[in-house]
Amino acid sequence: MNINSHSFTPLSEELTRIDFNDGRTLYLIGTAHVSENSALLVENTIRDIMPDTVCIELDSQRFGAITKKNRYDDLDIFQIIKNKQLFFFIGQFIMASFQKKISEKTGSKPGEEFLRAIKVCEENGIELKLIDRNIGTTLRRAWRLTPFRHKMKFLGALLFEDKDELDNIDIEELKKKDAIEEMVKAFSDDLPITKMVLIDERDTYLTYGIQQNSGIVTVAVVGAGHVPGILARIHTPVEESVRADLDFIPPVSLASKIIPWLIPAIVAGLFIWGFTSGRKDIAGEVALYWILANGILTSIGCILALAHPVTVVAGFIAAPITSLNPTIGAGFVTAIVQSVLVKPRISDFEQINSKTLKIREWWKNRVTKIFLVFILSSIGSSIGTFVALPALRKFFY
Repeated sequence: MNINSHSFTPLSEELTRIDFNDGRTLYLIGTAHVSENSALLVENTIRDIMPDTVCIELDSQRFGAITKKNRYDDLDIFQIIKNKQLFFFIGQFIMASFQKKISEKTGSKPGEEFLRAIKVCEENGIELKLIDRNIGTTLRRAWRLTPFRHKMKFLGALLFEDKDELDNIDIEELKKKDAIEEMVKAFSDDLPITKMVLIDERDTYLTYGIQQNSGIVTVAVVGAGHVPGILARIHTPVEESVRADLDFIPPVSLASKIIPWLIPAIVAGLFIWGFTSGRKDIAGEVALYWILANGILTSIGCILALAHPVTVVAGFIAAPITSLNPTIGAGFVTAIVQSVLVKPRISDFEQINSKTLKIREWWKNRVTKIFLVFILSSIGSSIGTFVALPALRKFFY
């Protein structure tokens, strides 16, 4: 596509026509994601224009999530935990909960505009292109790049958002440019790096997708918040190398790799030194204290999560060992045991979107209870490790 020369023609508050000098035309629709009016606009625009290509703000994973009727049938929570994806799995559901909460006011389910676009494309043989970055890549980049204090602030905002504020949201206002800019500005002030990954980077990624996949006449359906960024970028070709950089997941820092091994190495070294230097009584006493501190506090975490009794026992047994092995945590073990003993039902997955906004409901759902078991037992194990550390001083008396 020759995009160096073009003209913008706003057709409405949500729809912009872009004419390029090579004769191609792009109709860019900015939607509210949970607005019935947005869904109708998307459907009517595609039917009226009958483009040869439609680009939508989805990746293959989210496409499958909204189009597969029985998408939870093949979902294996055990594999999610085993592959260490539990945190991101729950994170996706929490964010989806906000959209679901808002959509309850509008009568339009989240992603309805995409479903309408997909349906019209299938009915008319229009080529459909998925142009968004993989949701897992986006979340992992956000997690790796965001400072710890901002991660905690972000999690707090997700988990403890004021329900009344959600009730008072005017959805249609979200489609107005000034409202979007105010939201982005506030997000940028509090969480600049997170905002960069979730919004700015995806503006670039979506622009690349539109540029690479457009036909003679194209309709692109994106969230209203991405429209200003796309319009600002559409005149300049986004290089493949830039797109590749946005798909790159930063590695864990060297310090993050070394530090988790320091305490286990010191503790294990002291135990070995104690047993081999004739101080077996002290080594045995310290080892017992280490086992009890880690085991009991991890078990308390499991109990607070209302875990299965066998999970509580597994936490007690695993914690003293996992506290000396950075490659596997106590929460990993307890979450796996809990998922095997109390396997989530399809109904648990179906209900999770509507209930993840209420912390008290997490104990009633088998999926979110697994997350509670993971978090609380991990916290218990961490506290247990620091409680037990002072006992190591006995080696030096």
